[in-house]
Amino acid sequence: MKTGILLYHHFSEYELSVTLSVLKQGNQEIETIGLNEDQVVGEAGLICVPTSTIKQVDVNELNCLVLPGCDDIGHLKDEIQLFSFIRQVIECNSIVAAISSAPFLLAKADALHTHRYTVGFTREQRDLIGVFDEANYIDAPLVTDGKMLTAKGAYFIDFGIRLGKMLELDFDSNWYR
Repeated sequence: MKTGILLYHHFSEYELSVTLSVLKQGNQEIETIGLNEDQVVGEAGLICVPTSTIKQVDVNELNCLVLPGCDDIGHLKDEIQLFSFIRQVIECNSIVAAISSAPFLLAKADALHTHRYTVGFTREQRDLIGVFDEANYIDAPLVTDGKMLTAKGAYFIDFGIRLGKMLELDFDSNWYR
């Protein structure tokens, strides 16, 4: 089984740093997934070429999908195929982990009506965006509900460690402290 790392323009590289390290320490196979075959430029300018796309990847081979936040997630608001892909991963009973602004993608995929979550938006921003189920919002650094993990961006170290534990990987969490 593999962990899919979704990459899209302006993804936050630092939010993935500990997660990628934990996955590597735990010998977890990683598949980077793009919306298409084009290279992706992160918010700090890191250029990445995904190994597959949301149309190519076999969701049955994923035990986890990681969704990084980005500086302006609004550019993904109309990516219907992306939301369908996320729903497929959830339906396969895989872990889905979203940090910072990325729970927006879970909301657009209709996954937050049945899960408690957190997100890096204020109440006013959540109200303005209009896709969040406020009844399930928890004001906490990280929220785990079943196989869904959400976190605020500043807690990227805890996010990576919690994800490694959810995946039952063998890694040294003290490495990041």
